[in-house]
Amino acid sequence: MSFFGLDCAKKKEEELERKLRANDREYNLSFQYATNAIKTNKYNVFTFLPLNLFEQFQRIANAYFLILLVLQLIPEISSLSWFTTVVPLLIPEISSLSWFTTVVPLVLVLTVTAAKDATDDLVSAQRSPIKAITFTFDLSLS
Repeated sequence: MSFFGLDCAKKKEEELERKLRANDREYNLSFQYATNAIKTNKYNVFTFLPLNLFEQFQRIANAYFLILLVLQLIPEISSLSWFTTVVPLLIPEISSLSWFTTVVPLVLVLTVTAAKDATDDLVSAQRSPIKAITFTFDLSLS
C-alpha cells in the first residue's frame, strides 16, 4: 500500500505453487503454510480486560456514566459540591458518598457484563471444534 508515494508495507513473496502430499503430515508441515484452524473464542487471558473494557465503553451509556464520574470528582463543577463540602463537616464517614454513588452502578454494570462475556467466550471455546471436511476419491477403474 502506498502512503504519499512511499511503500511502507512489507513485500510478500507471491506464491506460485503449493506442494502438498496426501497423508504426509510431516512433509506438509515443513512448508509453513497457513492452517485451517477455526478460532471461535474472542478473548484470551491477557486480552480479556482491555478488549472487554474497550467494547463496553463503546456503548454510549457506559461512556456517559464514566464522564459523569470524572466530573463528580472535580469539586468546582460537581453537581453535589455542597454535599462534598458541608456533609463531611457534619458526618465525616460519608464524605465520599457523591463519587461513590456514581462508581457503584458503573462498576456493577461493567462487572456483570464482563462476567457474561467471559462465560459466553468459555462456552464457545469448549464446544466441539468445527471439524474440517475431508473428501476421499476412489480412483479405481471398476
